[in-house]
Amino acid sequence: MSSLLTVPSQWRLTPSTSMKSSTSRAISQSPVPTALTFVSPTVYTFGKLNEGSVVSDSSRLTDHYPAAYKDFYGMPSGAPCIYKSGPAWHERKGPEACRYIREARPVYGHPIAGSWLKIGTDIYKSLDSCGVKWTSIDPVAFADAGEKMPFCQLLMWIGVKYKTLSFEEAVAAADAIKGILRLAGFPEIEVAFRESEVTYSVGGPKLLPFDPFLDPIPEFRKPFTSTLGLSIAPLKTPNYEGTGALYFRLSKDDDRVVLLTAAHVARPPPAYANTGMSRKKTSRHREEIVALGNVGYQNATNAMMATICNLAYSVAARKKMITRLGEFVDGEDVAVTERRRDIQYDVKNATKTIDKLNEFHGEVTKRRTNPEQRIIGFVLHAEPIVVSDGLNEFARDWAFIQLYNEKIDWDTFLGNKVYVGTFPISSRSFGFG
Repeated sequence: MSSLLTVPSQWRLTPSTSMKSSTSRAISQSPVPTALTFVSPTVYTFGKLNEGSVVSDSSRLTDHYPAAYKDFYGMPSGAPCIYKSGPAWHERKGPEACRYIREARPVYGHPIAGSWLKIGTDIYKSLDSCGVKWTSIDPVAFADAGEKMPFCQLLMWIGVKYKTLSFEEAVAAADAIKGILRLAGFPEIEVAFRESEVTYSVGGPKLLPFDPFLDPIPEFRKPFTSTLGLSIAPLKTPNYEGTGALYFRLSKDDDRVVLLTAAHVARPPPAYANTGMSRKKTSRHREEIVALGNVGYQNATNAMMATICNLAYSVAARKKMITRLGEFVDGEDVAVTERRRDIQYDVKNATKTIDKLNEFHGEVTKRRTNPEQRIIGFVLHAEPIVVSDGLNEFARDWAFIQLYNEKIDWDTFLGNKVYVGTFPISSRSFGFG
């Protein structure tokens, strides 16, 4: 990744540690009342999964388990099954028979709820002891699409990393888990292993790519890009706003990218105690940051509408001038012809800009109105604010915002470059300094 700075050693932060323990996070709605779905804390990946790879080597799974692509067919993730214990699930027969589309269903009031935390903990400890690279443990029911009642009342649905668990290993691990369930009084619950990665999902679209040389409205697009000077604010207090200063990579061996800002921007004193913070544990609640606080977003969208109104007024005025000049006639004064052409050119360009602004305004208001849609990262470290530090009496007031990888288009990321802006000269001039 270009245009990034490496964090100086005196600013280097301790990377978050792995937490393979009972602190596993609940990141999704669980079907049991304890609201706890076990997710391995070391498996978060960012970006899109390679969907084609799931199908390209299907025989790797079907040679051992023929229902690999039938048991969970139709699930959004397309996760194939490595092995499922118990009787085979029903399926349509015949060479042209359609597969049943399966749907995962929540389970309520199941007796396992009261002891699920212990059972789930025993399960993932067993998986760890067997070296299974698991990603999630979901107690769910399954039904055929359109059917109200599940045909499978409860299944231990375990995700593992792609191509890390063989059929034989899955059978052995399932037998061990069946033993845990049997001792807990639930011998009827079956176990299934599927290939499935866990992606930490952040709502909302990415920051926009930015090329001021090609973009027809760069000054309006810039606030919604990663260009330096990015306006940011805490999600909890979006009225306290500031800017990002520089992008850093934490170290040559750590690809995480952070944005340097002021501590009073990341954790405004009216809302946070001036104690500083450093997020060294992944279980800690995230203090998330949005691109554009309330005022910044309002200013950006208002600027679009104001410009649209001004251009519309200008177009109307220039059309009146064209009417006054009349239609072109042979032998007319050259000055009249040139003036009409220039005004028509202005009308055409202004109309095009209005169309672009209307389109962009619609996109922004549809996908970025709510602050939750504009989350870009979280506070990784914030220094306690000190007014004077040493003989030079410099204020100490800085923080790092760790960016969510999926909120940046890294292929078009410009890094530490500054948008110079538009100059009022005969033709638009843009540049980066």
